[in-house]
Formats: sequence, structure tokens, C-alpha cells
Amino acid sequence: MSVTPDVPPIDRPFSSASGSSAGGSQARTLPPPAPPVVLTPPPPPLSDERIMTAPHEPFLAHAPAPHDSYIAVETNPREYRLLVRLPGFRRDAITLSTRKRRILHVVADSWEPGGGHFERRISFGYDADLAQVRAEFDGEFLRVIVPRRMVPVTF
Repeated sequence: MSVTPDVPPIDRPFSSASGSSAGGSQARTLPPPAPPVVLTPPPPPLSDERIMTAPHEPFLAHAPAPHDSYIAVETNPREYRLLVRLPGFRRDAITLSTRKRRILHVVADSWEPGGGHFERRISFGYDADLAQVRAEFDGEFLRVIVPRRMVPVTF
């Protein structure tokens, strides 16, 4: 005997027998997806004591990102567009990854003098297709496109 979870998988449409009326079943709409949210960056590592006792320089630069770095999110019916300003960073030091199928993690490091560390997490609603993310970097701006899935509005 298998047990069906109370919450259906997010990637598949589902139906429900509830909401029926005397005239038949009544269609209900899904709530709109949550807009993207830029989450606060993770706290810096607690390595102040280690730096005092370490006989070498730390491998990663934990300096803050340049003050003119930023991230902007634009929402369209077909896609989400992110514009990330990363002055002083190189293409090979930028990483995009996804977490839990709902969070896009953007990390950039610069080991040059005056460089720093930029890290942001962006949380998306159920309609973001994080398996199809596209990005391009022109030396200053990282442009990221996250397509939106067409989700059935009734069930």
C-alpha cells in the first residue's frame, strides 16, 4: 500500500475532488507565483581568530564586494531577468548554481588588489525553470535569464 503525500510535486499539475458543487466540479485557480526575492548574503566566515594564528594567507578573499556592485530583478510574463553589476570581476571567477529547485546562487570572487567577494541568493516562485538558466557576462554586467514555466491556472 502506498501513501500519497498531502502536498503534490510542484513540477506536475494535479487535480482535486474538493470544491465540487451540486452542478459538478468547480475549477479553482492557483495562487500567483511569489515574485523573486533577493535574500540577504550569508554572514562572513568567523575566521578572525584563524587569521591571527594561520601562518599563511587565506585562500579566498573575504573582502566585501565593491560598493558599486548591485543586483536588479525584472519580471516579464515569459521570464525573469537579473542584471548584476560586477565591476572588477572576471568571467572565470563567477559561479551560478541552483539550490532546492527554487534558489539561484550567484557568487563572484576577485583575488586582485582591491577585489572582493560578491554573493547573493535569489528565491523564485514555483513557475521559475531553474534548469534552463542562461547567462552572459560582458566584463561589468552579468545578465541572467530564468524562463518561466507555463503553469496551468486551473485544476
